[in-house]
Amino acid sequence: MPKRDFVHTTDFERADYEEVFRRAAIFEKGILAGENFTHLLPGRVLASMFLKESTRTMTTFQSAMVRLGGGWTGLTGTAGTYLATGEEDIGDIVASVAEVADIMALRYNDCDPVALAKLIDIPLINGMCGGEEHASGALALMYPVIEALGSLQGKKIGMYGMVSASRPMSAVLSVGGALGAEFYLDTVLPQFKPTATISEICLKRGGSISYAPMEEWMGEVDLAIWVEGLPVAGTPEDDVNAFNEKLHIFTNDDILRLKDTALFVGVMPRATTDGRLVMAKETDYHERNITLPLLKRFQYVAMGLMTYLLEVEVK
Repeated sequence: MPKRDFVHTTDFERADYEEVFRRAAIFEKGILAGENFTHLLPGRVLASMFLKESTRTMTTFQSAMVRLGGGWTGLTGTAGTYLATGEEDIGDIVASVAEVADIMALRYNDCDPVALAKLIDIPLINGMCGGEEHASGALALMYPVIEALGSLQGKKIGMYGMVSASRPMSAVLSVGGALGAEFYLDTVLPQFKPTATISEICLKRGGSISYAPMEEWMGEVDLAIWVEGLPVAGTPEDDVNAFNEKLHIFTNDDILRLKDTALFVGVMPRATTDGRLVMAKETDYHERNITLPLLKRFQYVAMGLMTYLLEVEVK
């Protein structure tokens, strides 16, 4: 069979997502019970290629491969490589490292992950590669929500903040759409709405998108997402300043506005350009805040994703 990649959320359909989440749940329950899964990928090598800043995604995939019995090699940043000197391009680097690995997770801004996947014979995972999506990050966010709610079908997800600038949120709109979620967006300013392309993907996959001030949906949603306030390069400074002036920081008071069963999350690194956090640290350890727990659970999703792409059976 031809190899499978996960470079864009549209590489997977609903059944694929559900299978990855099924595996993640097996790994989570097993590891918490002391079970060992190192028999699944013994001797396999992950190419951990994080050529741009990464804290959570990089360590998640490295940890996941170790827990599955394999190991990892790769690059952190571009210092000391021919990519940094300009003597090679990203395709040269990816193709070379792929020769000594069985699967690759990649983060780099200036690239086309679809084109890169065609250069190599091993599965490629988007660890925030290119300018459009953070595909694996969306799985990390959706897994604990599905485990808590049972399904996303008909569930209401509120997004607040600079949605157009967030690659994780572009991916969440796609994955959530495929799983039947209803999205309610307050982007603070209209210029921070998701692109027409991302919106169309969500709708075509079975989701819905409505726009309303967050005050109107806070008490109705099953999940509230506060999006990081970091604009893409080239965003007009006046827009960023206007956004910062209008931004509402999520605090403990906002938890009281949610319904009793609703979850909430702040998209890491939660930063804004004026030095604030979009979600206050006072909320970090609330039982319904999944921001920190989902980072631990991301490794189970990574385990599920890698075994799925490598066609290793998990019962």
